[in-house]
Amino acid sequence: MTAIRLRPYHGNSTLWGDSNRLEAVSSWGSALFDKVLLAGFLIASFSLAGAQTKPLPPGPVQAKVKATCTQCHNAARITEQHLTRQEWSTELDKMVNLGADVPDADRAALLNYLSKNFGPEKVGKATPKKSSEETK
Repeated sequence: MTAIRLRPYHGNSTLWGDSNRLEAVSSWGSALFDKVLLAGFLIASFSLAGAQTKPLPPGPVQAKVKATCTQCHNAARITEQHLTRQEWSTELDKMVNLGADVPDADRAALLNYLSKNFGPEKVGKATPKKSSEETK
């Protein structure tokens, strides 16, 4: 017995010399998938970025911090860090070297604001556990 080969109705079989259509559909589908994937990624990124940004706390130099620092990055870059005063000073130096405009007259006030609101002691204010001897 011999097998009978039937040509598919839509004509997308490579057996009958219609390989160009198969490649065209495959590349078109791949391009569409790439675009849908990219759009989904961008939507998710923007949604997460907006949801995770905490506002800068009020203070005498909040407006200056906002104006100076958020020209290049969002406030989350500040609010998620908890650095010592020296580490904030190093960060300010780094940002000035990258082009941030931080006047010398404002530097101490900026450091006070940053270290007060985003210092290491702000990370987790857990009360120390009392030892069993202290509770007796």
